[in-house]
Amino acid sequence: MRLLTPVFALISAVAATGSSIVVNTSPDSFYVWVVPDATGAPIGNRIEVAAGGAWAENLHVGRFGNSNSTTGVAIKISKDIEGLYNSAPLQILGYTLAGDRVWYNLDAVNGAPFKGQDVKVTSEGAGTIEWPNGEDVGDVTRDNAADKDIVLVVSGKV
Repeated sequence: MRLLTPVFALISAVAATGSSIVVNTSPDSFYVWVVPDATGAPIGNRIEVAAGGAWAENLHVGRFGNSNSTTGVAIKISKDIEGLYNSAPLQILGYTLAGDRVWYNLDAVNGAPFKGQDVKVTSEGAGTIEWPNGEDVGDVTRDNAADKDIVLVVSGKV
């Protein structure tokens, strides 16, 4: 039984962190990449989020290579299958996990990929960030307890 105690402690520690969730209620697929917010850091594989689908992963600290250096995480989303690499418009859900808090924001580069659509980020018990027409409403950062989910929803035409 002593061997199981550390295993249960590890599971409890992992479960104490929320998730980043991307929900697609729009009629078209889009693509997600998870990118540590550091120049030269490895980029995650492209993930397709089909219409009506969702993708999620546990909140985590971005790592720079094999070092102990930490950074934020950028979840980059494009309608273009190669959008991360060809200067297509990207929607970015960025977050930084630090201790028992997580800070998150919404941004876009190279244009607004979801112009004319509703883009909303919520986290239970914290403020919402909403781009009601898929366009930037200014620099807004929110924070919450690290055990709460951060949910980005892209919906159809408004």
